[in-house]
Amino acid sequence: MSLNNSERKYFNVNGYKIAKKLIDKKKISQIQKAIVNRSKIYLGDKIRFKSITDPRFHKSLIKLKKNNPKKFGSFYDSVQKSLELYSIVTDKKLISKICKITNLKPENLSFNGENIRMDLPYDELHKLSWHQDRSYYFQNRDGNRGLVCWIPLINITKKLGRLMACKKSHKLGFISKYKKIRKGSKFSTQRKIDFNSKKFEIENFAVNCGDVILLNKNTIHASGSNESDFIRFSLQVRVHDLMDPNYLSFRYRIFYNLDDIKLMKKKGVDVSDIELSSN
Repeated sequence: MSLNNSERKYFNVNGYKIAKKLIDKKKISQIQKAIVNRSKIYLGDKIRFKSITDPRFHKSLIKLKKNNPKKFGSFYDSVQKSLELYSIVTDKKLISKICKITNLKPENLSFNGENIRMDLPYDELHKLSWHQDRSYYFQNRDGNRGLVCWIPLINITKKLGRLMACKKSHKLGFISKYKKIRKGSKFSTQRKIDFNSKKFEIENFAVNCGDVILLNKNTIHASGSNESDFIRFSLQVRVHDLMDPNYLSFRYRIFYNLDDIKLMKKKGVDVSDIELSSN
């Protein structure tokens, strides 16, 4: 059996596969730099942070989130469209691995849901309970088409909270009877699955920068609890089968950060030309 077939078989049997040292650490370093550089707009440049792992950097961002959540929200939104994010999403080695696992050609891949997560210590509001990504992403009706990529942007220690997955849970198929939970008006709706996790072997993914976790869209997984003094930085992207006869086409809508607009108004910046999208 070839290596490609072996990896695909493992993925199909277990619902996930870890690709070790897949992304060049130089690319990871570049997106880390982009995050730290952008933070200077919000934190000031009095403190020169050595890197994204500098304890002072994490302490400063955690303080910003506590004292000025709107400002932190602006920072969070601003890094989501960094070019460095897309340099990873379109990485040749990553695309090659995805194609080997899914048996799809590069030109037949579609993606969305690309984002940088920042999970703060002891943050229960944004922590994701057991769920399937298929319940959030409707491009393929069959969750076995395509996959999810989970990419750490710092080394994920046990205290930081590792991604958890129920081994072979994708064989349950798409569980359409999930609970929609919203922890507040400013938070997105979560889709929690009510099931007995004790029936499954739980995999806690110990991954570092350069590694990639590949998940079946039907695999049941959840966020680990961050019990450290650091923010857990990670990148996710959802990949879909563009040649699926039932592929659901979509387009993005741009939602500008309203707090940024209010701040510009206070500064006297003319924002009369900005067109706001409605939900």
